Amino acid sequence: MRDGFKPAAAIFDFDGTLADSMWVWDEVDREFARRRDLPFSNEDKERIAALGFEGTAVWMIERFGLEESIEDLMDEWYELASESYAREVRLKPGAEAFVCQLKRQGIPVAIATSLSRGMLEPALDNNGVRSLFDELVVCEEVCEGGKSTPAVYIETARRLGVDLSSCVVFEDVARAARSAKAGGARVVGVRDDHAQQVRPELLEAADLFIQDFCELLAE
Repeated sequence: MRDGFKPAAAIFDFDGTLADSMWVWDEVDREFARRRDLPFSNEDKERIAALGFEGTAVWMIERFGLEESIEDLMDEWYELASESYAREVRLKPGAEAFVCQLKRQGIPVAIATSLSRGMLEPALDNNGVRSLFDELVVCEEVCEGGKSTPAVYIETARRLGVDLSSCVVFEDVARAARSAKAGGARVVGVRDDHAQQVRPELLEAADLFIQDFCELLAE
């Protein structure tokens, strides 16, 4: 870390942090809204950013008065997005190299994500990096409310055998960054071009902000 902090473990978000993947959800949102003629706005996108898969489905049903079930919405999103994750989503510049650097330093690494496991694992496999991570923790499997609370970070740290206060968390969404900090973690904000309109909030929430992981690579 640039400030001299050596974490006991590193916890990474996936979408928009490790991976350049938010374009997939832009396409899913557009198609989902088109099919129902919904007025889905940028403000709506910001509200669901840290809710998790199931939490987003609940919010959508309440927001737009949809008659479909939570499972129906999640199945539709999975169908729309899964092929892109399995074949097209790529890691951000420097991400793999930085994770490898942490591993060489003896620092365990994990992913804590709102993404479903059925999309996360194929994306990691397609990029050849699944084996680099000591734990893959999915919000919908361990807590309610996605990343609106520190629960998923606390559970991820527990699985790594450390306290969250000794961890660094990498996030691209301000609400998630605030949750990680509320749990005691050091937080690094990661630039994502799909979240430019809320970047000031992330700058305020994070202890450190980077343009990409190349900034953290040892020379």
